Amino acid sequence: MSMPATGFEGAKAMILDYALAGLVTAGLLAYLVYALIRPERF
Repeated sequence: MSMPATGFEGAKAMILDYALAGLVTAGLLAYLVYALIRPERF
């Protein structure tokens, strides 16, 4: 029989999801700003 869900595991998963999404978004934003500043490199 499994233990009842406390919600903590789900909260940890959501924090990881949001952190990963934030990193991807920041990286994409940096790439696009660099491409706007230096279009001759692309």
